[in-house]
Amino acid sequence: MDVDAHGSAGREGVQMSLADYHERFAACYDTFYADRDVLADVQYAAGLLKLDASSNSSAHVLDLGCGSGSHVLAFARLGIDATGIDKSPAMIARALAKPVPKGTAGVRFVSGTFRDFCAETNGQTFDGVVSIFQVFNCMESAGEMLAHLKLVRSKLAVGSRFLIDLWNGAAVFADDPRPCERRFRDTEDPETPACHRCHNEDPSKEIVRVTTPQLDRINQRCTLHYRVRTLNAATRETLNEFESVHILLFLTPVQYRHLFELADLTIIDEFRRGQPGTPITDRDWYISYLLQSDT
Repeated sequence: MDVDAHGSAGREGVQMSLADYHERFAACYDTFYADRDVLADVQYAAGLLKLDASSNSSAHVLDLGCGSGSHVLAFARLGIDATGIDKSPAMIARALAKPVPKGTAGVRFVSGTFRDFCAETNGQTFDGVVSIFQVFNCMESAGEMLAHLKLVRSKLAVGSRFLIDLWNGAAVFADDPRPCERRFRDTEDPETPACHRCHNEDPSKEIVRVTTPQLDRINQRCTLHYRVRTLNAATRETLNEFESVHILLFLTPVQYRHLFELADLTIIDEFRRGQPGTPITDRDWYISYLLQSDT
């Protein structure tokens, strides 16, 4: 989940049927992230992971929580085989609907849990793993995070690296998240067939997403309440609307470090997201870790 520093979010949870949740958010996911430079994300990640298709034609990266698959396809454009996994069938359906450009590396999308994926691919390892969005903060407990970190460790080839983005609990404590409103227009993603684009494809429509956070300092959780409306841009009439709720678990850097140690993952760098080598502070809501499997 990608959460803006004071409340807005991307990959949300929900108070409704799971199928309805996935369908609604998958339909608008690319619109929510239309301003993200996916190719730059992947070039940056590939550099940190030391993945270079020109020197290692068999390089294979795993993207945990791949969403609608844009980053997986971008890895493939760089000549790096890529597998994306997401527990949302609708997200994976959207990813599969995007064309894979000719001449790129191998692409695979998997719908399901990471635990099941690891069981089904027992013995297979990857040359790099990424968790570009704050997927681990969507887990229910530190114990669940640790279990998944150990699974990541099992999927890394010796000496391979894991790049993970996380929500910085120290920043949450220093500056409470506040209500936020964001507005979106249709993304017109050229990779996505018109039939799979967001229901907001008419430029006269607008999506308004209001996020109201509620902080639980004792249990280090933040409950995010969302209201998502599609409006007629001219008349401001509400065309459809739904609400959802998601609970994020936020840990402090010292807690993350402890989990990495328990998972036998070595920290290469701890930094402000997008700025390797930059020491983190309690003003940095988004932080990243570059980890390595040494054995």
